[in-house]
Amino acid sequence: MITTRDARFAAEAWIREEAGRHSELVGAILAGSTRTRAPEEPHPPSSDLDLFIYVDAEVPSEILEPHGRFAPRKLAFRGVVLEPSFHAARRIADPEAVLGDMHLASVFNEPCILLDPHGRLGALAAAVKPEFLRRRHAQRRLAQALGPVTPTASPAAIRDVPALRAPCWRNAFLALGIMRCAVAPLVASLRCPTTRRSFVIAREVLCAARREGLADTLLRLLGSFALSRAEVEALAAEAERTYDVAVEVRRTPVVMDWNVSRDARGLERAAVREMINAGHHREALLHLLLVRTAVQGIIENDGDKEVRSSSRIGYRRLLDALGIGGDEPLHARGEALRAFMPALREGCEALLARAPGLFD
Repeated sequence: MITTRDARFAAEAWIREEAGRHSELVGAILAGSTRTRAPEEPHPPSSDLDLFIYVDAEVPSEILEPHGRFAPRKLAFRGVVLEPSFHAARRIADPEAVLGDMHLASVFNEPCILLDPHGRLGALAAAVKPEFLRRRHAQRRLAQALGPVTPTASPAAIRDVPALRAPCWRNAFLALGIMRCAVAPLVASLRCPTTRRSFVIAREVLCAARREGLADTLLRLLGSFALSRAEVEALAAEAERTYDVAVEVRRTPVVMDWNVSRDARGLERAAVREMINAGHHREALLHLLLVRTAVQGIIENDGDKEVRSSSRIGYRRLLDALGIGGDEPLHARGEALRAFMPALREGCEALLARAPGLFD
């Protein structure tokens, strides 16, 4: 059995090996749910280890350079799957900026630093922790979480980016916009933002505050509110089969394709299955849609005619189940998402007002 302690040791060993390849490296810190687990707990097969690696260099967008030197990836190492992502060190140069960042503040409030040769990450964490619960910083983080969402993108804009030329990427824009809304209640309740389980934790937070209606609306925006477990399991089975096809045919870099590989296969499968088995089948559709869209993007670029045709049928089945199988439904869903924002803002501001420990 691999424990959380073992997983962290693996991450630390990998980053020390990687450090020699990057003269610009400033340091690395663990992010994600593994950071908050007890060391003796088992490391679940559905979890990767998110590593934020900071470099004194410009880090281009992974959309523009999906396989660039600093692009995200997933790799198996010592029995765990690591997901290192590179970030420009200027993002953490100012503690004030970090305290207002919904992704960074919680990471440096409860830090698990893997590598810090110059002490820059440790010094930042020491500055962040005593200020994390100051009300104005919490309000800044919530404002960021509730900022403008972009649930749709024009076909022309997508065509201008080589990694997004396949039409399926429009659905990823919607999914990411909805996920942003699910993360907002986490930020409002001073929880650490997460991706895969954002809908699960958002429901826990909102129901505890008697705001179950907001949690239901999030699922309706995703399109999974009325889906049964059997329906989701059928969609997951198709996604697993097509994932394996994409692993074999992939050649051309596309955005998010680091989630589609032999190293990541078992983890991605376990991630969805774990949520379904825990009774969160409707919430699992967010992660399923994002990964299945990456799979479709790979197959549209690199699959032969027969593979593309078969994959499109399965992908259309998923979109139809979510109610976004076409231009008009997709546009309507995006408009519904925008219309939801005032109610979400009011609910999140109420959550933040009751958050424990805040001070002025």
